[in-house]
Amino acid sequence: MVRKINSLQLRGHRWIVRMAVLGGVLVLSLPAFAGFVITPTFTSNFVTNFGSNAAAAEAAWIDAANIFETNFSDSIHVNITVDGVAGTSVFGRSNTLLDLFSYSTMRNALFADAKTADDAAAVGPGGSVSATDPTGGAGKWWVTTSEAKALGLIPDNLSTDGTTTFGAGNPFTFSGPVAPGTFDFEGIASHEISEVLGRLGISGRTIGTNANSYSLIDLFSYTGASTRGLTPGAGEDFSIDNGTTLLKLYNNAAANGLDTRDWAPGTNDSFNQFSNSGVTNPVSNVDLRELDVIGYDRVISPEPASAIFLLLGLAALGGLRRKKQAKSTEFPYISPPLG
Repeated sequence: MVRKINSLQLRGHRWIVRMAVLGGVLVLSLPAFAGFVITPTFTSNFVTNFGSNAAAAEAAWIDAANIFETNFSDSIHVNITVDGVAGTSVFGRSNTLLDLFSYSTMRNALFADAKTADDAAAVGPGGSVSATDPTGGAGKWWVTTSEAKALGLIPDNLSTDGTTTFGAGNPFTFSGPVAPGTFDFEGIASHEISEVLGRLGISGRTIGTNANSYSLIDLFSYTGASTRGLTPGAGEDFSIDNGTTLLKLYNNAAANGLDTRDWAPGTNDSFNQFSNSGVTNPVSNVDLRELDVIGYDRVISPEPASAIFLLLGLAALGGLRRKKQAKSTEFPYISPPLG
């Protein structure tokens, strides 16, 4: 069984638009940052419609959000309403707030925010973020409010950034191995959360009265070297380096009218357009790379050898701190990550 993840219902123009003027376990990786906080607000409809499964569904959604909190370090708050409807007419869906900026403002923010090797490739010579507007000035460029906060285009705030909605009548697995005939709820929740974060294509469609609208992620769609795929079409891939390297195939929205920046069918992945039953749909490395280049600061784990030196250094530092603490009655309190 395959189920379509109809994240944005673009044909119904379900966009919310606003205009802007402008310890205990030793692992070989860096610790999670507490700065990136995704806060859900579960509606009464979610609780009522999921019934006896509500607590499990809430926990699975929070686990999905924690994937992004762990892998990105932006010091911002992302605030998402989580709704539930009865029946199966909705599988997974997201609505999100959008801000409008000039291409040059958006591009400058990406340059200022570049921190990883992928960021540097994207904004550098031969990267997908071109010096001039690829629409020749005819397009309108949008980012989600959470993405705008990550890029420093708007201040951090506690206002709602979007809504994720799920059909409670669908057969879901909320934790553990995904049972045959059921769908991975955490993977679906990750899909919808990532759309609120900015993983959505507008791809030349109309937003409100704004024709020729595009989202930041549309900059990374290519059919080949130096050949963009800004509007829906076949053979469009995610690329950081101006189409030289095609990293993963996007869904052909020209053929099915669905989301332009979901992945095409293939390897099980949370960001796919369609979800198979009985399988886990993880957030993959290429998924994280995609969010990294559209404005989020990815936490990159060190190479194994570097991690060993890091751990040895931390151990030595811990020894020094223990010696100092023996002379003091004051101990620092480190708040755990929220998630």
